[in-house]
Amino acid sequence: MNKYRDSIKKNLHCFILAPLFMILEASGEFILPYLNANMIDRGAAAGDIPYIRQNGLLMAAVAVVMLVSGVLGAWFAIRGSSRLAADVRGKTFRKIQKFSFANIDTFSTGSLITRITNDITQIQNFAQSLMRGCFRSPVMLIGGVCMSFALNPKLALVICAVIPVLALAIGLLIRTASPRYTVMQEKLDGLNNQINETITNERVIKSFVREESEKEKFAGINEVLMEKSISALKMMIFMQPISALAINVTTLAVVWFAGKQIMVGGMEVGTLTAFITYLSQILTALNFLANIFLQGTRAAASDRRISEILEAEVDLTDDHAAQKDKDIEKGEIAFQHVSFRYRKNSREKVLDDVNLTIQAGQFVGIVGSTGSGKTSLISLIPRLYDADEGTVLVDGTDVKDLSLKKLRDGVAVVLQKNTLFSGSIAENLRWGKEDATMEELVWACRIAHADEFIRSFPEGYETELEQGGTNLSGGQRQRLCIARALLKNPKILILDDSTSAVDMATDAGIRKAFREELQGMTKLIIAQRISSVIDADQIVVLDKGKIEDVGTHAELIKRCVTYQEIYYSQKEEA
Repeated sequence: MNKYRDSIKKNLHCFILAPLFMILEASGEFILPYLNANMIDRGAAAGDIPYIRQNGLLMAAVAVVMLVSGVLGAWFAIRGSSRLAADVRGKTFRKIQKFSFANIDTFSTGSLITRITNDITQIQNFAQSLMRGCFRSPVMLIGGVCMSFALNPKLALVICAVIPVLALAIGLLIRTASPRYTVMQEKLDGLNNQINETITNERVIKSFVREESEKEKFAGINEVLMEKSISALKMMIFMQPISALAINVTTLAVVWFAGKQIMVGGMEVGTLTAFITYLSQILTALNFLANIFLQGTRAAASDRRISEILEAEVDLTDDHAAQKDKDIEKGEIAFQHVSFRYRKNSREKVLDDVNLTIQAGQFVGIVGSTGSGKTSLISLIPRLYDADEGTVLVDGTDVKDLSLKKLRDGVAVVLQKNTLFSGSIAENLRWGKEDATMEELVWACRIAHADEFIRSFPEGYETELEQGGTNLSGGQRQRLCIARALLKNPKILILDDSTSAVDMATDAGIRKAFREELQGMTKLIIAQRISSVIDADQIVVLDKGKIEDVGTHAELIKRCVTYQEIYYSQKEEA
């Protein structure tokens, strides 16, 4: 409930006025039948036209008040529930932005999308129904029962006998539906995961002519979701027939008993008409409350899923950082007995007792076979993950003692997956520096050897990119991502195999620009090609999470077997 408290306080007038107007509307529901009964029994029976006119005008006035109240109640309910959903969605999104990579690994992308959209929509719908019906229905229910007793106490006992039976049946439906809604939302997660994966990789699917396979896979997931949805929602299907049966049986019983009373003069026709109207209102109110409870059951399942995000413990924070105000000034890096696992209960270490020192301004290459721990090693520097054992130091300070903002402002990482966003090239580049001038954009792109191909476009730096930059080649995307990182003007630049898609000449040109123009910047480059790091100040050779050797190309080619194997295999391929 804490997650909704601030939003409810901020929009308290909506959460108060919506029920009040709905109560006012409901009050008219049991006033109108009473006035109608009087008009029939007293006015029509006696031929009293002035009385009929007076009651008719009064009923019209009540109807107008009910109309205005209903509209205002619905308006405030929609406004309040929409704002509540927007606030919770914003709070959930902000929490996701605080997640570390480890937290993100816990939730799938599809699940996060479902939770922040569909699940919050379920909560919004329930909040709206609650404001519109939670008070209105009880007023109709209690008012209808009271007016029924006022009209005919003996006949009202028939209603009192039906209400508990209907309530019990509804309770059983709700109890059955609750776990099914949770399963349904989980299957919706799976569907969104599949859609996200398919659409993201549409080009790969087409290149391998796997459309039919993907259609079959989607059809299977979609079928499961349909079955689970039917299983959950059929509880709502049973609600209407059960309520209709209760109304019809009760109406039949009332007409049976009332008919006898009318025949002996113990009851008037107008009273019977009003009584049947109250009966319908009572059972309708009970049915509406049941629907709210069912909707609440689904919302409760969604609420638990949202709470899982909001209550997730973010394992990377700077709450206890001892030097939050310290900036990275030099870019010196040290790993001291560092070990790391992605799964904390796993025995196998991704990195095992790593010791490494990198001087400020050095150009360091990192090589090794797939799965040797290269990406894991560099991920610990900007605290994308935290080491399980040992210490990672930047400028002599434990990275856990620095604020995340200061640390990540001083470290720029170009990850293996080159991500660009919809918008112009200039807008994408300014992710590195929001207020970057055109001269700064050109400087960064010139170093990354991107300026030439950008200027070849008719719109130049204002060229619009499709989502993910799919209208560029892989090499062009890589160079833009490098330029974007350079605009941060970091003290430490990390490239994770970020020149793999560029040709050898361009790769050499980028390295030359790094040496000439980024001399004060510490540069770490993970590379598959030895040629990309052959002139590095030192090259780190990783194997199975351990550092096998560190040295220059000349030193490693003499003494490191793993390095020799990589180098000569690539030389033969060339």
